[in-house]
Amino acid sequence: MWENARRLAAFVAGEDAVAEAKVRREAASTSTSASAPVDSMAMPREWSERQRDKLLEILNKSVVDIEKLQQISWGGIPQDLRPICWQLMLGYLPRQTSSWQDVVNCKRKAYRELLKTHYEVSNSRKSEEELGTLRQIAIDAPRTEPTVKLFGKSALQRSLIRILYIRACTHPSSGYVQGLNDVLTPFLHVFLSRVFPGDMGTWDVDSIHDDKLIDIEGDCYWCFCKLMDRVEDMYTREQPGIRRCVREMETLLKRIDGDLQSHMEKEGLELLHFTVRWFNCLIMRELPFALVCRLWDTYIAEGDNIKSFVVFVALALLVSFSEKLQGMDFQGMIIMLQKLPTTGWTYKDLELILSEAFLWTQIFQDTKP
Repeated sequence: MWENARRLAAFVAGEDAVAEAKVRREAASTSTSASAPVDSMAMPREWSERQRDKLLEILNKSVVDIEKLQQISWGGIPQDLRPICWQLMLGYLPRQTSSWQDVVNCKRKAYRELLKTHYEVSNSRKSEEELGTLRQIAIDAPRTEPTVKLFGKSALQRSLIRILYIRACTHPSSGYVQGLNDVLTPFLHVFLSRVFPGDMGTWDVDSIHDDKLIDIEGDCYWCFCKLMDRVEDMYTREQPGIRRCVREMETLLKRIDGDLQSHMEKEGLELLHFTVRWFNCLIMRELPFALVCRLWDTYIAEGDNIKSFVVFVALALLVSFSEKLQGMDFQGMIIMLQKLPTTGWTYKDLELILSEAFLWTQIFQDTKP
């Protein structure tokens, strides 16, 4: 079993990174609270270690039980195991651990071929529609998650543009929709964390070798596509999936918080006024980015149920501000809902939202859009 564990660690991060991680864990275990302030955005250490033990028990098998992996991952994944868990739950990697490296090599090679076919060709060989898409992505890329300087680095700007453009070319039914640039960022963050230790504010991504960056892009691209397959109709023409989410949320709000629903109706505030933005970015813009990957753990663990679960997350988020909202008029509510006061939120706040959302999925699982 421990040989499997060593192979797993080497595959996930490389031998050097495994050694570095061991040193960092040993250093952390000997540090005191006085020398290292508690990070309120970090998962509780005791909880994280328990999750790691449960996940390693699953990952160290020759054939990974995806259902068990989803069950445990739903409650959050330690950062060092997040890349491999996401890849497995999204179907990027097979259950058989012996095939992982071959699959990764094949996928990365396929991504390089897509680059040659779609991105690296001269503009004269691109259609007007493709050039228009490329221009729009280039305009949106600098606006990506403005609270995180990492995504403004030139290397990641190029990565964002390449991944989004190739996906638009290979998925013409949805193409590129504004907001997808933000949805891509958790994947870039998670797969870059294999290369760079510590806080992402210290990552010198512009120094990374081009070949390594393209490999990371390939992993991001395929996982991003897998996630998008589950929410495709939220980004196709006229976005029918988002319309369904809004209708379902309207039905549920009447049942869960009739007072808030009545107040919003009296003030003339409709869910469409603010939830289209929420659903377009899968609610990530409404939370500090430090909490987004934890949210993505649960989204990805939900599998094909992600679209329904996003509705319950949005509902739990809205209802958490019910008392404040009921004391506001239309203008006050719309201003607050377009920029929720969640900047200071911690993992505990997010866990409360996810717990509430889960509870409601069990109670209202018969609700249809």
